[in-house]
Amino acid sequence: MSRQRYGGMSAYAKSKRANVVFTQELSRRLAGTALRAVSVHPGSAVTNLQRHSEGVVSRAMIALLRNVAMGSPEGAAWPSLYVATSPEVISGAFYGPAGRDQTSGTPKPVKLPRGADDPAEGARLWAESERLTGVTFAL
Repeated sequence: MSRQRYGGMSAYAKSKRANVVFTQELSRRLAGTALRAVSVHPGSAVTNLQRHSEGVVSRAMIALLRNVAMGSPEGAAWPSLYVATSPEVISGAFYGPAGRDQTSGTPKPVKLPRGADDPAEGARLWAESERLTGVTFAL
């Protein structure tokens, strides 16, 4: 929740990981149904998000890497489009770009972040999400 110390990119990274953990838990809860829960990451794309990077060094690194190691916004949409349209997508899988360092390229299944598939962490996040939102998810 970043209550003690807030860093924009750190909070962003934590929220993205929480999305994956939550989706893993959703996939477990949907087991045995025709529904699928899938996580997707777009890779790295040159967008306006980078202009909010913290610190001169971060902004300088992004300016240097943007033409070498970052894809286009259109390319960043590919993994989401693939997951939304492919019959080969598997519930609980994590999809992202197949290119170098998963920054860009054709979508494929990629490795989950370490520990993101931990059932205990997923259950805790699910319960905390229900508590914070006041919404009980009936699955």
